[in-house]
This record gives sequence, C-alpha cells and structure tokens, in this order.
Amino acid sequence: SKEENNDLEEIKYKLIVIGDENVGKTAILNRFKNNQFSAIYEPTVGLDFQSIPIVIDEQSVTLLLYDTAGQEKFKSLIPLYTNEANIILLIYDISNIDSFNNIGKWYDSLNNINKEEVIFALVGNKSDLDYNRKVKKEEAEKYANDHHYIFQEVSALTGEGIQELFLNKLIDQIRTQFIQRGNNMTDQEE
Repeated sequence: SKEENNDLEEIKYKLIVIGDENVGKTAILNRFKNNQFSAIYEPTVGLDFQSIPIVIDEQSVTLLLYDTAGQEKFKSLIPLYTNEANIILLIYDISNIDSFNNIGKWYDSLNNINKEEVIFALVGNKSDLDYNRKVKKEEAEKYANDHHYIFQEVSALTGEGIQELFLNKLIDQIRTQFIQRGNNMTDQEE
C-alpha cells in the first residue's frame, strides 16, 4: 500500500523534452534552469536529468527535467524515458522545416503513455533566427491548437519566451490539469 506521508512537499512532475537532433532541447532546459546558454553544441547521449523546485499557489513542486537524445540511434529508447511523464515538450527549430514535420513522428513514438493525462507543449526554438524562418508561426500555432498543445516560440540563445513557457503557460496548465485534480507522479500506480 502507498505510504500516506507524501505530503504537499512531495509533489513531482516529470517533464521531458523530445525532438530532432540539434533543435536545442538541452539549450532550452539550461536557459530555464540556469539562465545560461552555451554556444558549444554537444549532443545529448541517451538521457540527462536535472530537477528544479518551483512554487505554485504556495505549494512546493519539483519539476524533474529529462533531456533526451535527438539522434536517430537513440530513438528506440524514448519509451523508456517517457514512462510516467507528466509534461512533454515537443521541440522543433523554426529555421528547420524537417524538425517541425517530424513532430508527429515523435508524438507517435510515445505509445507507452496515457496521452490524455499528459500536458503537451509544442515549442519552436531559435526564434532569434526569424530572418531564416522556415516554419510560419501561424502554421505551428494552428497545429498546436488542433492537437490541444500549449504553444510557444522561444530562443534559448536570448532567453526570449522561456519564462513565458515555463513559468506562465506550463504552470497555468499544471494548476488546472494536475493540482486542482490532485494528479502527480506519485499517484500513477498501475
């Protein structure tokens, strides 16, 4: 039986970023967590993990941030990482149309989770490359609306949109979808 001692301070939400290689998954998490950007690109191998405490309505919440590899050879591992995910960020690069067109494939690879229970966000990174834009914002926004995803364009380079995504849109959705209903990772027992 589940211990009854996971009081308010025990709430954890597992957030996972997925998307093609080099769309900036790691950079987005680093910008959010450390407010830093590294111009040196190092592919994530397998999985990387960090946690960040936030407060929602005076309630302590820990976001467990899981960074996945975008390289094709790691794609088969995605179901292992996304197990029990609460929030999934589908990341594409606004200057790379293929990365946007592949979002559907990434979503389809998530066949081990109850998608109804998960918050999805479609995130267009590299908004600082607007002059080289290949994905129209309106098109991406429509795609997100059609699929009931949160939508945000961000720049991990400049930080634009990062706070809006994590601290406004995601927190609002966590509040309405999870906290008011009392869902969190510790409740997902099979």
